[in-house]
Amino acid sequence: MKYCPQCNRQYNEVWLTFCSDDGSLLIEELSPPVDPNWDPKIRDPKVTTASEQETQWLPRDPPMPPAWVAPDERPPMSPMSPGWQPPPPPARPVHQQSQTLAVASMIIGILGLVLGCLGPIPGVLAVILGWMALSQIKKNPYTTSGKSMAIIGVVTGSLTILLYGLLFLWLLLVGAFGGF
Repeated sequence: MKYCPQCNRQYNEVWLTFCSDDGSLLIEELSPPVDPNWDPKIRDPKVTTASEQETQWLPRDPPMPPAWVAPDERPPMSPMSPGWQPPPPPARPVHQQSQTLAVASMIIGILGLVLGCLGPIPGVLAVILGWMALSQIKKNPYTTSGKSMAIIGVVTGSLTILLYGLLFLWLLLVGAFGGF
């Protein structure tokens, strides 16, 4: 058994080496006399003045904020204390409406590239609709979606225009220089 030489509080824990009340080094070989009425919370009087002896058993002044407070001297925690609070619920995601111009640009661009029966007109239309959709998405990125579809429409429309441009150039060269 260990005890504190300052406050005479007894400790049974082997791992403790300092008093939790005043921080004094605990003494192991000497123990205070066994007294059935001994209370570890009662301390010997520190003053001998009669006027001070009446008030010495009052609770101690609370320690300054960064100081350590013994567990038995801490105020009880109330459920309304400003301690831990649950986090707020996550923000609702903004519902993005699908951009119809982007969908139309993608469909016309793919059909113009695959079918090719209307010439470069679907490609030009896909590029124009795609750029209009990208412009609207850039203005309102939180309320409109479909950027990837608009880009697909612009790319497929540009490929259609490029293929018809190469075909037109080839036909000009064949017409100018004769058949291959």
